[in-house]
Amino acid sequence: MAQLLIVDDERMVADSLAETLPWVDLNIHHVYTAYSSKEALQILATSPIEVVLTDIRMPGLSGLELIERIRELNQKTKCIIHSGHADFEYAKQAMAFQVSEYLLKPASDEEILEAVNRMLEAYRQETEALYSVESMASAIREQLPVLRSQFLDSLLAGKRWNSYELEGKLNLLRLAFQQDDSISILVVRLEEGFPTSDSQSLTLFEYAVNNIAEETFGEHFDLLSGRDQHNYLVLVAKLKQKKAAEFSELGVNSNASSTLFEQTALQLQENVKAYLKRNISLVMSSWGQFPNDVSPLYQESITIMRRNIGNDRDIFIRMSDKGFTKPYKSLRSLYETPTLNQIMDMGQREAALAKIESITRELEEHWSGSQEHMQEVFLHLGASFTYTAHQNGKPLEDLIGIDYEPFYSRQPFLSIRQLKDWALRVTSKIFDDLNKENLNAKSNTILLIQQFINDRLSEDVSLQAISDHIGMHPAYLSMLFKSQTGENLSEYIIRLKMEKAAMLLKHTNERIYQICASLGYQNPPYLIKLFKKYYGVTPQEYRDGLNGHQ
Repeated sequence: MAQLLIVDDERMVADSLAETLPWVDLNIHHVYTAYSSKEALQILATSPIEVVLTDIRMPGLSGLELIERIRELNQKTKCIIHSGHADFEYAKQAMAFQVSEYLLKPASDEEILEAVNRMLEAYRQETEALYSVESMASAIREQLPVLRSQFLDSLLAGKRWNSYELEGKLNLLRLAFQQDDSISILVVRLEEGFPTSDSQSLTLFEYAVNNIAEETFGEHFDLLSGRDQHNYLVLVAKLKQKKAAEFSELGVNSNASSTLFEQTALQLQENVKAYLKRNISLVMSSWGQFPNDVSPLYQESITIMRRNIGNDRDIFIRMSDKGFTKPYKSLRSLYETPTLNQIMDMGQREAALAKIESITRELEEHWSGSQEHMQEVFLHLGASFTYTAHQNGKPLEDLIGIDYEPFYSRQPFLSIRQLKDWALRVTSKIFDDLNKENLNAKSNTILLIQQFINDRLSEDVSLQAISDHIGMHPAYLSMLFKSQTGENLSEYIIRLKMEKAAMLLKHTNERIYQICASLGYQNPPYLIKLFKKYYGVTPQEYRDGLNGHQ
């Protein structure tokens, strides 16, 4: 759906074009009007406009100067000149500003619609070219390191994808990993000599360490690397297919990959020391499957790094040496993204209920005998529910009533089933209230809009004036009004004005020009044109018809 801006210092011309032509047939959902270049620039600053139709001679900035400003703001916006002046100099300047449509007044409705349609088509083609597969592929290549790092962040946080989504991401990021690949993780801590206060210098050193890692591991392993939230470097590694085939042919045992990875990690430690003259400590995880085991292996590696290395330097720890077979840890589903907080923030009721199902299922499968884990889940869910209630300006206790009782109890639940039922019930209560509040807020906004328009039917009521009064962006306000009433805002204003005109024609002896002024129109011919479009007859014919039936 496109947006059009009509700029003309003659209000009747701008309003007539905006309100009488069938713009919806061109898939234009909103038409803005401006009566000066200054007003036009204000609209362009806040609304995405595809096509501008402008006069040339206007007070202040001319139409050509406006187009020059538009070119500085957005090269993609298409401009059409609609002027009564056929001066060659104007045409020459217009061509310099890449204006390919120059309409002479009075242009017919068909000419204007065809010109706007041509510009919309040109805009669409340029946009499609900009977002073509080739352009996107080029942009992705340039941003590949950043995108890979973001992907690793998601893996470390425990994000899950279905097989199709995962394959698409791996192909997009050109990663040599596949689902269920055997992987290990190496967590790297930079130590003395690496800058801590100068972030730019630290980034350069991290880049250098990553390059050394790529060189050191590159012959035998595929890597996915990045920096985590604790400023550790994290490397996810898998044996290259060629090396795996070589091991298979030689008939070596399954520990060969692990031994090679350990030796290569130790070589990395030595290479950093040799080339950068600085020390690093390493924790090498046990082996797991990609991508599901990335997050738990990483979490265990971080735990070992903190517990076992501490202030020591230049340390290497292999995780399996420490016997971390089943560490006592938090529920993965409780903290993996999107978290319940994030889902509630986005207003996704079904996703929130599914998240609670996932959390309680993991609790039942792995920690059914742990009262402490059940308490952790309760406190986490309770914090999310409280946050959501407060974000929407209400105490949680007022929203959930008797279900607030567990917050007062020292032993709120005797079983996981009780906890699950409570959580699902509270989630539903919160969303029921949010939906009710949302509907009420929308209804109140529509009433405010209608009241504002009704109080100002004798004025020139513009979308910008309404949005300023309501405190809402014009585009969103327009969409909200249409979704709630089924009627475009401009259609609603015209309908009220035409109905008032009909009432005045029927019950008063006011002349057409007087009725025109009382409706905020400056030019009677414009009112006559709108009235005939709405009722099928001119105002005078309408009045004569009424008198003929009396």
